Amino acid sequence: MLQYSLCLSAFQTTRPAAASPVCLGLILLLTLVTGCSAPFDEQGVVARINGEPVLLSEVEAVHDLKYLAGMTHQVDSLQRLQEEYGMVLTEILVQRLVAGYLADQGLAVTDEELEAAEMVVRADYPEGAFEQMLIEEYIHLDRWREQLRAGLNQEKLIQKVLRPSISIDYLEVDAYYREHIADFYLQPRVRFLLIQGQERDLVEKVLELSATEPDPDVLGKRFDRVDVHAYALREDNIPGDWQALLSGLEPREATNVMSRNPEGYQVLVLQERTEGRIVDPAQAYPLVERVLLEGKLREAFDAWLAEALRSASIQVNHQLLARE
Repeated sequence: MLQYSLCLSAFQTTRPAAASPVCLGLILLLTLVTGCSAPFDEQGVVARINGEPVLLSEVEAVHDLKYLAGMTHQVDSLQRLQEEYGMVLTEILVQRLVAGYLADQGLAVTDEELEAAEMVVRADYPEGAFEQMLIEEYIHLDRWREQLRAGLNQEKLIQKVLRPSISIDYLEVDAYYREHIADFYLQPRVRFLLIQGQERDLVEKVLELSATEPDPDVLGKRFDRVDVHAYALREDNIPGDWQALLSGLEPREATNVMSRNPEGYQVLVLQERTEGRIVDPAQAYPLVERVLLEGKLREAFDAWLAEALRSASIQVNHQLLARE
């Protein structure tokens, strides 16, 4: 292994909202390591951070979690595999830094918090289906829990450490709004119904009912041989022929019943037309605040990670990433 002294300017990170932050400078450091003749001093150890080992089995497991689902039968190039393992190792190293910092501050994720988060995930699956999914995806439950804990650590760092140090005032929001005013223009939108069926008389009956019952679900249930669909589209996203038909209608007006084989008969009913407009500052405020907050959180995470790396001792075994 080789010892590296890591400096502030060498590192940048991805968005802190991600479950596993990636230090791009560290990725470059790891993936560009070549030509080392140092042997494996310890079997299975690929790196050490502040004296704690990172095992090859851990890197392989996390790599499978991230990349296995997208793998094809084609053999990946050595360079691509090297890059992927470098990114995974980097994520693990940063996760260890986050976990160590939270432990020192008395903020580490507890087993109870981990269990509660796991129950939230499991609630989306029928009984037994979660374990079956893990088996089918070749995911070890303990490794999955490790990554869940890492994500919770990351979120706790953001909410308990970084977020309280960030403030956003009205002048910042106003300046961003004025500079990006074009981003707050809402295109004209149209809400309408499409009624279609194989029998003209049934389509006409549903059309008649739509004058007093605009809910497409209710209309569709009245006649099982007629389909009713509700659309709310930007005007420029409406198909050309429909756009032409709707352009001449007033709200609550309908086109003539049209024959559209093999769909049968169709009719369009205009419900509402909304003109294009600029979102006013009061409505835009929470949107702008979120954009500014995300940017400041990225900067705060970069600064935190750079500080953590100043005192970190990171050793990487070249044999993990050496090119042939």
